[in-house]
This record gives sequence, C-alpha cells and structure tokens, in this order.
Amino acid sequence: MSGSGGSWTTTPHSDLVQTLSQYFECGGNYDATAAALAIHRSTLRYRLQRIREVSGSDLGDIDSRLNLHVATRVWKVLGG
Repeated sequence: MSGSGGSWTTTPHSDLVQTLSQYFECGGNYDATAAALAIHRSTLRYRLQRIREVSGSDLGDIDSRLNLHVATRVWKVLGG
C-alpha cells in the first residue's frame, strides 16, 4: 500500500481497502467477512487475490498482515 501514491484510498481500489479492513476485523474469517460485506465468498476470494496483486503483499505473512492491518486502521481514522 505504501508507494502506491494513495491510489488505494480512491476509486477503484477503495472497495479493496474496505474489504481488507473488514477481513481483519473478522479475524480473517471468510464467512464472517463475506456476511459483513454482504458479498458472496467467491467475491471475497477474488477481492483478496486482487489485494495481493495490487499490494504485492502475502496475507499469510505475519509482518505483511500487521503492516496492512495498521494501514487499514489509519485509513479508517482518516475517514476511509
């Protein structure tokens, strides 16, 4: 997310940030995240794959998860 010039906070990627934020809030649970976002699990899987592609981050890596979680919290505090 850093180095993207803030493009994550504007269309078309703001839905990805919201998805990632909710994913972390739901503790990484696909069912809970999909339900909270009112989307299908396959849509969630697609969005998480796009997040991996856009961010270049591995959501399975603990350091990457921490950095992304902090970034989504900051995004929310700043009005995301």
